[in-house]
Amino acid sequence: MKRALSQLTLREMFSDSERLASELVEHLERGFIPMNEQMIRLVRELPDGVEKRRVEDITVRNQAEEILKSDQFTQELFEKLDQYLSAIDQSITRIIDGE
Repeated sequence: MKRALSQLTLREMFSDSERLASELVEHLERGFIPMNEQMIRLVRELPDGVEKRRVEDITVRNQAEEILKSDQFTQELFEKLDQYLSAIDQSITRIIDGE
């Protein structure tokens, strides 16, 4: 069972936020951005003279569904990281204020 953010030491919060930031960057670089680029290539209108390919609606829908799932994961990671950063800010403020 995970401890609440308020029960973590400042060092633990920094370590966890660093891990979350790395996970977010890796997810964006290896998952989300490539999926979006693939979708762009899939639906891009090709210039005249280039052989056209038929793209089925189901293919576009499936790709869009995967992007939406990936976006949801991205948002969850970002929100968790934001919570850690807010907790770090509050903890540092308490230290500075002498509480």
